[in-house]
Amino acid sequence: MNGNRFFTALILGLLLLPDCGGVTPIVTEKAPIPLKQANQEQVWAENEGLRIVWEDAKDARDFYRGGVQQKADAEKQFREKAYTEALKSYRASNDFFIKLLQYLPEDMAEYTLYEGTDILFFPNLLMADNHLKMGLIQRETGREGPAQSNWKKAQSFVQKSLQSEKTEWGLSLEKEIAGLMASKKN
Repeated sequence: MNGNRFFTALILGLLLLPDCGGVTPIVTEKAPIPLKQANQEQVWAENEGLRIVWEDAKDARDFYRGGVQQKADAEKQFREKAYTEALKSYRASNDFFIKLLQYLPEDMAEYTLYEGTDILFFPNLLMADNHLKMGLIQRETGREGPAQSNWKKAQSFVQKSLQSEKTEWGLSLEKEIAGLMASKKN
């Protein structure tokens, strides 16, 4: 008799627990995070400061900051058309992000850096942009095959980013990459 009461109480308990007993929570699609809240300039501003070099990187914060700082250097070199240096900086940035993504594979609009401080955390999206820019450099220097290869990588990283955090920044990057992949330079 006590066994039957226990079994009945167990079943009732399981039915009353959240996410049990066939109750499915209602999931709605979130609107993309606006571009003004998630953009490269904000990411760079949050990661200024002490310069991180590969040898000194110890934790996720260091690898992320190092990747962002290398990307900022690459962007400056890209604007100045110093393509060889820009490619090196984009690759160095990707090296930091690849190491980081082994442990933290998802982008987050609010990553807690330390208590009370949240930052934009978009390693996948930043890598997508790095590959986009490397492809643009390669196209500019007459290397269409490697450019297309980099844009495929960019497309993969932007899709990973959008799976974890839907942003206007990611959606606009996805559209730009698709347009470049569809066009061939004559």
